[in-house]
Amino acid sequence: MRALFLAIGTFVERHPLRIVTVAVVLTLLAVLGVSSTQIVTTQDAFVPRDSPVFQGYEAYERAFGGDPLVVLIPGSPDQLTSPATLTAMRSLHAKLSGDPAVRSVVSIVTLLQAAALPGAPAPNPNALRSIVYTPDGNPQPQFAAMLPRGHSVMVVRLAGGLTVDQQRQAADRVLEAVRSVGLPAGTTVAGTPRLIGEITTSITKDMAITGGIAIALMIVVLYLVFPVRRRLLALPIVVVGVLWTFGATSAMSIPLTLVTMAGLPVLVGLGVDFAIQFHNRYEEEIHRGQQPDQGLLAAVTRIGPAVGIAVAASALGFITLLLSRVPAVREFGLLLAIGVVALYAAGLFGLNALLYRYDRPRNARKRVTMRRRWTLADRLPVLSTAAVRRGPLVAVVAILLAAGGYAVDGRLAVQTDIEKLIPSDTPGVVALRDARDVIGTTNSVPLLISARDVTDPRVLAWMKDFQSRVLRDHPQVLSAESLATALPPVPGSQPASNSQAIAQAVQAMPADVRRNLITDDRTGASLTFNIAQMPIAELNTLIGQIVAEAQPPDGVSVVPGGTLTLAGAAVSAVTERRTAVAVTGFLAVFVGLLLIYRNWRRAIAPVVPVVLVTGWSSGVMWLLGIELNPLTAVMSALIIGIGTEFAILLLERYEEERATGAAPTAAINQAVTRVGQAVTASALTVAAGFGALLASSFPALREFAAVTVINVLLSLLATLVIIPPLIVRLDRRRAPMPETPVLSAEMQH
Repeated sequence: MRALFLAIGTFVERHPLRIVTVAVVLTLLAVLGVSSTQIVTTQDAFVPRDSPVFQGYEAYERAFGGDPLVVLIPGSPDQLTSPATLTAMRSLHAKLSGDPAVRSVVSIVTLLQAAALPGAPAPNPNALRSIVYTPDGNPQPQFAAMLPRGHSVMVVRLAGGLTVDQQRQAADRVLEAVRSVGLPAGTTVAGTPRLIGEITTSITKDMAITGGIAIALMIVVLYLVFPVRRRLLALPIVVVGVLWTFGATSAMSIPLTLVTMAGLPVLVGLGVDFAIQFHNRYEEEIHRGQQPDQGLLAAVTRIGPAVGIAVAASALGFITLLLSRVPAVREFGLLLAIGVVALYAAGLFGLNALLYRYDRPRNARKRVTMRRRWTLADRLPVLSTAAVRRGPLVAVVAILLAAGGYAVDGRLAVQTDIEKLIPSDTPGVVALRDARDVIGTTNSVPLLISARDVTDPRVLAWMKDFQSRVLRDHPQVLSAESLATALPPVPGSQPASNSQAIAQAVQAMPADVRRNLITDDRTGASLTFNIAQMPIAELNTLIGQIVAEAQPPDGVSVVPGGTLTLAGAAVSAVTERRTAVAVTGFLAVFVGLLLIYRNWRRAIAPVVPVVLVTGWSSGVMWLLGIELNPLTAVMSALIIGIGTEFAILLLERYEEERATGAAPTAAINQAVTRVGQAVTASALTVAAGFGALLASSFPALREFAAVTVINVLLSLLATLVIIPPLIVRLDRRRAPMPETPVLSAEMQH
């Protein structure tokens, strides 16, 4: 391995300009690839397309369309039945019916048009009011669902198969149409498509603002804690590595999702540390009096293998995310595995080439000297020395704290309510609250009923009995809508009960109403339950219970559809099995290091602190009341990546010092002095940068930032306090080790 890195160092020394040129070209190509990449917003990013839940979701969308938008029109009975309001509603109907993204539009206008006799003159306002309302001002039974609590409701159901971005665009068009037709003041539009669109727009703006603050903070911290020449060079190198990563994933057709975007702090954290480690070692050699060519070769041959081992171990840990059932999480693991390699290459070749290219012209004139004292490095051994002296106590405390963290990990709250993950004053959230106050709930869960003929009296009788049982046994279910209850009565005041009467009743329904309840070929029917507000996880459980209680007759099937069903399955899939995936990651890192080192002590040393930090992280999150969400649930990858890398770098430097004949305590102090400064600088830089997200208006981003900062700082603490006594304890070689030549005579040219 030393020979390989000596060859790499020699290549960098001889061709720095060529390397920089190639790096620039690759970066430009990556930018082109990234610029054409879009965030994937299809629902199968979070739920496997071949899963029963997704199959049911798609089947319902094909039959009855996608999520609805609800238009709430406020007013008194006179206002809501006035010619001006009804004319505006008819105009809105006409506009929306021509939109290919809209499947159906239903309101009192739909019902009034269906009730009107062909060729009959339009009733005057007073007559119309008496048709729609009772004398005491309450809606007539057939209009009650469309006229709740002083409002007229228009339900706009979108077409099926739309991506989240297409739903957002459709919601924008509905909003624009509502504003343009002259409806009464205070008219609002609510629904999941609008909410998701506003989240995407707002989070992009929020990230742009906080991202600028983050970069500024990283520059300040890096300037303060990393006292070397050209200390800010790590940041552009990280940008290059991140661009290479996303360029590579674009070329490999790995989709970019909101979950894979959560890999950014992992990549930035590792990239900053890779760059700082190479930079730190180069400056250390210059500080010792080496010439730039010697410093370059020393940096590449000394720190290159150590960082390379860390890259291999981290990549193994990331690849274990392929065990997840969530496509986006699997892609997250691939992104990180590709990213660590790209960032390593950017540091190994790009950074070293720039450092050497800058210093090389000075070779013939004067030696490069260092003027700064390594003040941070001078103080770090105090901490490690104290930890080594009190090794047993440190171990007991660390293990107890980790055990406590693992014990409460299962008690961490899982936040699945999308409204609590975004700012409460977002217009879409405000509109949803208004809709909930008017309608009673915005949780509508549709079921797809499939049969040879859903208008069969036997099927309709079962359907009516099923929804009656659900309403009786589950108080959380507020109401139900289905073909069985929508059919108009026939003589005898009973719902249609024979095939001919049923066919006539179905045909008599308004087209858009019929389209929402039954398919044209009569093989599918929609049964929708309106459920009280509750967390998605609880809603997911309730849906499962309802489907299990259906007991359909032979030849009839029931599958849940709708976005809420899919969201519940997605959140459950993202947050479950966290511990199992983490343990698999630990084992993968250990096995990989065992194959590299062929020594179980050296292989276990970097894994122990990662296991401890994972437990500590859960404990701190529990104490601070930080909830799991789809972003924070995958952040154990940050601990595996950064924690493993920090530990391996310290271990490798310790072995290097022992190889020179240093005693264990002296070796660990020297390792902490040299590597610890770079590790501390990178950890504080990343923590400061992502700490800027704590100022975000999005609760989900704030908690994401908090978990990132916690994990980075805990990994740093473990590196400085846990690793030193652990390495010394595991090192059974008490006799001084013989010095091994690292830089051969080839370096002394």
